[in-house]
Parts: sequence; structure tokens; C-alpha cells
Amino acid sequence: MGKYAVIGHPISHTLSPLIHHANFDAKGTDDEYKALAVSPQQLEFIKDIAEKESLSGFNVTLPHKEAIMEYLDEIDEGAKNIGAVNTVAVRDDVFKGYNTDISGYMNAFTARFGHEKHNVLILGAGGAAKAVQRAHSDHGDEVTLAARREESFKRFTTGDYTPLLIDNISAEDHYDVIVNATPVGMKHEDLFEVMGIPTAIVKEDTIGMDLIYQPEWTKFLTYFSEQNAMNGLPMLVSQAMDAYTIWTGETGDHEAANKKCKEYFGGKS
Repeated sequence: MGKYAVIGHPISHTLSPLIHHANFDAKGTDDEYKALAVSPQQLEFIKDIAEKESLSGFNVTLPHKEAIMEYLDEIDEGAKNIGAVNTVAVRDDVFKGYNTDISGYMNAFTARFGHEKHNVLILGAGGAAKAVQRAHSDHGDEVTLAARREESFKRFTTGDYTPLLIDNISAEDHYDVIVNATPVGMKHEDLFEVMGIPTAIVKEDTIGMDLIYQPEWTKFLTYFSEQNAMNGLPMLVSQAMDAYTIWTGETGDHEAANKKCKEYFGGKS
């Protein structure tokens, strides 16, 4: 039996236990997964906490994705590239960090929209945007990263994207994919109105990705055709299943985890 967890502060909102237990049930294992509240002050004791809980691995959520790196023995190259860890494997007392936000996002995207190359606009320059930028750049896409302030781009350590201030987005610009990597929309706000982005950049065949999954259908997504719009739930499930593979070497049951999440939300937004 494997024991796993997600650490964060606060942590009561997390869907990770729901997703992982849906996978465990589908796989017929007796693995366990729990949410652990770990404050920033407690993070330096993470190895002691993991030992006490007999963890074989754990996920990392806000506000620890960057700070956790200081306390790990090894860090995967992908996690190094974006400076954040969301998954840790514990083997023979060695703590190794990974970032499955990158693979989780791209696996979800390509499963729905295919593997062709795109011209991508990412709105936002926070931690979520770093994972999305890395995923699309590694895929060979042409990436434009839009932020409100110039200093936001200093968080990005590679030059494989085009920086653009949101105020400079033009109605004449053309993108195959537009990604909302900001929290705008969680309270039913209209991102295009809030940020003053011209809606003319959305064409009939433009793909819209919103990393928000609740509400299920944000106002941002209403600008795109239903077949070209996707929220953040498939990415959330995919990154969790990628973490399961890192811990166990087994393939997770995406279908069971997606079904459980949809049941949890009751199909409501």
C-alpha cells in the first residue's frame, strides 16, 4: 500500500484527494491519499513530516511550489526550467521534485486539439503561465506571453517566447490558441472586459483554454465555439495522473478521475 498526500496552506479547497481516490478505486488498490496543511514555517521540516506520514510521494500546491525546491535532494530538468515543483517522489530517503503541470497541461491539450503546431497567446505571467509557456514552447509552438507589467517577464528564465504588454494587444493580432492563465473569471468576471482586450482577436476557429475549472464555463470561454473551448479540469486530472505514474510506474485511470470530478460538481458552474 502506498501513502501519498498534497501539501499546501490553506489546503481545504483541494480536489487532489477526490481525484486520486477515484483512480485508486478504479485501479483496485488500497493506496491512501490525504491533504496535509503545511505552513510556510513548517516547510523546512517537510522530510520529517513525510517520514511521520510514511509518504512515498506527495503533491505540492500554493504557496510552496517554488520554496519546496530548497529542501529537495534532486530536481527534474523540467521543474528546474520553470523554477517550480508540484510533485515529489520519495525513494530510499531521496526526495526528487518534478513538475507535472507541464505534462498535464500538454497531454490534456493534445488529447482534445491534436499535435499540430500553433501560434499561442498566453494571458498572465504567474506560476500557471510559466507551466503553460514551457509546455507550448517545448512542443514547438510560437508563444506570446502577455502581462500587465514589464517586470512580470523577469520571472521567465528562457527566451523562447515573445513578451507583450496586455495594453498592446491589437484587434488585428491573430492567434490560433488563447489561454487564460489568470484567476480572472473565478468570480464570473469577463476577462476581456476587465483587461481591455479586444474580442476581435477571437476568430471562428480560435481555440480557447481556461485554466479555471470552477465555474465550469467561464465568460472567457463563451467567446469561443463549444468544440474549441476547454476548461482546466482535464489539466488538473492529467497532472494528477502523471504524478501517480511518477510514484508508481503505473498508468492512472483518467476516465474514472474525470467522471468523479464531474459528479462532484454536479454539472453546475
